[in-house]
Formats: sequence, structure tokens, C-alpha cells
Amino acid sequence: MPETAPFRWTRRHVAALIVLCLAALLDTIDVTVVNVAMPAIKSTLHFSEGGLAWMVSAYMVPFGGFLLLGGRAGDVLGRRRVLLAGTVLFTVASIGSGLAPDTAVMVITRAAEGLAAAFVVPMTLALLAVVFPAGPARTRAFSVWGAISAAAGTFGLILGGLLVSAAGWRWIFFINVPVGALVIAFTLRVLPSDSERRSGGFDLAGAVAVTGGASLLAYGTVRGAWGSPVTIVSLIAAAALLGYFVVHERFVAPHPLLPMSLWRNRSVSGANLIGALFTSAIFAMFFSTTLYMQQVLSYSALRTGLAYIPLGVSILVAAGISPALVRAIGVRMTTVAGTVLAVAGLTLLTGIPAHGYLLTDILIPETLIGLGGGLVLVPTSIAGMSGVAVGRSGIGSALLNASRQLGGALGFAVISAIVANRTGALLARGVTVPAAMTSGFHTGFVVSAGLVAASAIAALVLLREDGRGQQVNLIELQTAGAG
Repeated sequence: MPETAPFRWTRRHVAALIVLCLAALLDTIDVTVVNVAMPAIKSTLHFSEGGLAWMVSAYMVPFGGFLLLGGRAGDVLGRRRVLLAGTVLFTVASIGSGLAPDTAVMVITRAAEGLAAAFVVPMTLALLAVVFPAGPARTRAFSVWGAISAAAGTFGLILGGLLVSAAGWRWIFFINVPVGALVIAFTLRVLPSDSERRSGGFDLAGAVAVTGGASLLAYGTVRGAWGSPVTIVSLIAAAALLGYFVVHERFVAPHPLLPMSLWRNRSVSGANLIGALFTSAIFAMFFSTTLYMQQVLSYSALRTGLAYIPLGVSILVAAGISPALVRAIGVRMTTVAGTVLAVAGLTLLTGIPAHGYLLTDILIPETLIGLGGGLVLVPTSIAGMSGVAVGRSGIGSALLNASRQLGGALGFAVISAIVANRTGALLARGVTVPAAMTSGFHTGFVVSAGLVAASAIAALVLLREDGRGQQVNLIELQTAGAG
């Protein structure tokens, strides 16, 4: 819609844009910032390999599971209220993670951070739409938000390396405290107050069911002892909760988080399936390559973080050219091209030696994966919003984000368990630690490549050729499918 009156930027608008981008950055980088600190955390808190993977999943599962509820809470209770409450919880939970004396406290506080992020991130984009009127001003604000969101993962790795090297791993959490306080203070000062609360309810039961089911599924997978009664009960309970979620959303919930009719749209279901498969492979790749660089190649945390810069740059470059490719060859083939590049990079990683080199064994494969990821981002965002009614655009966007987060968490749990089991089996046979770990990572990269290949098949089967010959606004699509 065109702007009804000329818009003039003021200091208040600039401050609002800064605080909302900072709030989004604070939450999204926490997905990756712990990666380079994992060896130090493992040593201090005595995490097992499986427990270390669960520390990562403990953040991602509630983040993805409560995104839909977080968006709904803002609509009903007020977006500024929800942003403030989520930021307060995130800041307090970060203090708990920084002070964590053992593994149990770390996992609990990480889960609280993920829960808070699920309420904060949707509010940042919603409040941008409130502060800036439709037209050039909103597009410019969204462009800044989209660029920061796209770079957040790589920035988290670099920041983590700097903090671990300079001050110790606990500061990757303590740094959130002053930043969170700044967000809270400026939110109260520069963001508009909420209007009266809207009528409507929350599907809390649905949110708890899907998050609890995903959590139990991740726990049972990471635990790995397939014959254990605890593992069996966890997986059965997970299946029961996830099954109940589907029934609850379809027949029971008066205000469902997820209208099941969305799944009848092949492009929507295909985009969400591709997002889940692709993200699970990428999250697992981050985990394995980080441990490979630090525990096999003996890189410092700082050097490890800096080694990810080419990956971040390649994602941004590919995302920048994706709209042109979509116009030329369509959504389906652009997605397939991205998956082919990512499979090529993951295939190169399956051959990394125990005494590898940064350029040939890390940077070249990761650049291919980054280019592939950037090419997949835009067309799947188009497909995920294709045919979704305007009144359901928020739900479509939240669903795409939730699929990526939950799919990434569960796929990561499966692959990390496979890596740990392979490494443990080789160590028991007397293989040296570097060789055993490297072989475990090889297995994980093979599985990751298989997941990306499966996403390519899903693209060919499910996606339509939406977008060919059309002007595609990259920033609008990044904001629709960020995260």
C-alpha cells in the first residue's frame, strides 16, 4: 500500500530501528554463539558428547516450538509488552547460563533463553510494521532488519570466538545482560505503547504439546541407548504428544496455532519440509566443523570464529543474486541449484583428514555450502508464502520459521548422536582420538548430505514455478522467512 502522507525520519525512528534490530540480533545469534565455546564448556561442566549436543537442542527446540504462540501473544496482549517480558526472561536466563555450576542448570537456562527468544523475535518484525508506514520507509527498515538477520549466525560465531579468547566462555552469556538492559530501556522510551488488548485466546495446550513432543524426541535421540527403557518411553511419549498436537489443532483448539488447511498447499508444505531438512544439515555441519577445528586441528576459539567469515559472506552474496535467478529459472530450479552446491560442499567435508588444512578442507567446502544456503533461502521463502491468504501471512511466516528451527533441532540431535556413537565405537577399538573424531564427523557429513539431497527431491516434487519473470523483493522475503 502507498504511504498516505510523506514520511520523515526522526531520531526516534532511528532509535526504534536500532533497538528492534538489536533485540532480534540478541536472540538469533544465541543459536550459534555457543558453538565455538563448546569445548571450553564441556571441559568446565563435564558434559558428555551427547549432553553437549543436548545443550544446543535445549535452546532450539523451545525457540521453534513456541514461535507460533509468541506471535499470537503479541497480537492479544500487546507487542511491546511481550517484547519487554521476553527480553527480561532472556536476560535473566543468560545470567543463569553464565553462572551455571553444572550441566543440568546449563540445559535448563538454555531452554529458558530459547523460550524467551520465541516471544521476542516475532515482535521485532511486528513492531517495525507498527513504527514505519508502508512504502519506502518500511522497506528500508526491513532491509536493515533482514541484513542483520542474515548475518546473525556468522556474527555469533565470530563474537563467541572473541569472547572466549578474551574473557572466557561464561562471557558469551554475560554479554547479554547489558545488551538486554539497553533493549529494555530503549523499548520503554522509543517504542509506541500498546493499544487495548484484543479479544481472543491462546492455544497454550497446542504449544506445550508440540514443544514437549519435540523435546522428548530430541532427548531420546541424543541419549542414543536405543534399548534403554528411558529412551523407549521418551520416544513413545514424543509420538503421543505430537499426535495429540495434530488432533488438537484439527478438532479441539478454538484458536489453533496452526490451521491444518495450510498443509494442503503443496508449495507451503514443500517449503517447510525443505526448510526442516536443509536446516538440520546446516546446524549439524556447524557443530561438527567447530569441534573438528578446535579438538582435531587445535584451533583457538578466535581462529575458529574467524574461519566462518567466508561462509557468512557467501550466504549474503548468494541471497543477493537469488531474486534474479528466481525470475530467470523459477523457484523450483533455484532451490535445486542451491541444494546441489550444498551437497557438493558436504561431500568434500566427508573426506577431511585428521591433519587438515584451513583453505582446502574447511573454507572451500563451507563456501559452497554458504552459496547453496543463500540460494535456498529466497525461493523457499517465496514458496512458503505462496497462496497463503493475507490474513494468514503471519501464521505462514511463523510456520516457516518454526519448521526451520524445530527441523534443525531434531535433525541436529539425530546427526550428533550418530557422530558420537561412531566416535565412541572407534575409541573402544583403540583408534586415536583425532582419527576417531574425524571418522565420526565423516559419518555426520554423509548423513547431512543425504538430508540436503532429500530436500532437493522435495523441491522437484512439491514446489511450483512461482516467481519466474516476477520482481522479487529480497528484503520482504528475508523478513518473511528469517531465522
